[in-house]
Amino acid sequence: MDNEVGSDICERCVEIFAIGNELLVGQVQDTNSYWLIRSLTALGARVRRAVILRDEYDEIADALTSALQRRPRLILTTGGLGPTDDDLTMRALARALGLDLVEDPLALEMVRKRYENLARTRTNITAELNTARRKMALLPRTGTPIVNPNGAAPGVVLEVNSSDTTIVSLPGVPAEMKDIFGTSLQPILARTIGSGGYVEHTLVLDRGDESRIATSLQEVQATYPAVYIKSRGQLLEDGAHLTVVLSAGGNNLSVLRDDITKAEGELVTNLQSMGYGVKRIVENQATSLH
Repeated sequence: MDNEVGSDICERCVEIFAIGNELLVGQVQDTNSYWLIRSLTALGARVRRAVILRDEYDEIADALTSALQRRPRLILTTGGLGPTDDDLTMRALARALGLDLVEDPLALEMVRKRYENLARTRTNITAELNTARRKMALLPRTGTPIVNPNGAAPGVVLEVNSSDTTIVSLPGVPAEMKDIFGTSLQPILARTIGSGGYVEHTLVLDRGDESRIATSLQEVQATYPAVYIKSRGQLLEDGAHLTVVLSAGGNNLSVLRDDITKAEGELVTNLQSMGYGVKRIVENQATSLH
């Protein structure tokens, strides 16, 4: 079982914090969390939380402190790395870890190069390292900047040795976040999450009524606790159907396939005995990105 709060690291567990007032007033949709959840699940990770936080120093710091007590293997934040006063992620992270906030020379060089490149291609931008731009190079003392190939604010990695947790702070701009995730973040993901995958099968039923099949789903779920079983209405090409989705993620793909196949077989037998016609659609096969 994954550990929620205690002395043991929650292996392969991930928590995500999307930071920004714009997300909580509806100006911007939080597509980052959805994209990260799908990408991390495909690696076999267990995303235990995904939370949206306001640009408030104490709220961000308290959320990070609480997450560290649960000891996930990886904490990902998005947003709050920019040059304005309401970009507070680094300050809050420093407080949560009890670290000084210092200007990092490598991060400053990344920022400098970004604005030099912009100044060469845009007439209304200078290469000056003003106070707002230098702010993006202020990191918690043990933080390591990671290159942002598509933006000015570097990503940041922090190792929390007391809990074996790695914290990664990514920009909130989706294109920048995805670029870092797909490039410089890959070795960190390999180290923290490892190689793994995800398997998902969907059963399409020929009639509805979730309440009628609830007990059968519960019984199969109890027999195969590693397989997540969820019924839901789904609009497919030929119309609306009641579907049952079986999914599992982890580091052993052969075990995942075996568990899904066994759970599916038992569930299909039970549903057919109740008079349901069942068709299987394989939506996601085992995926390994490392």
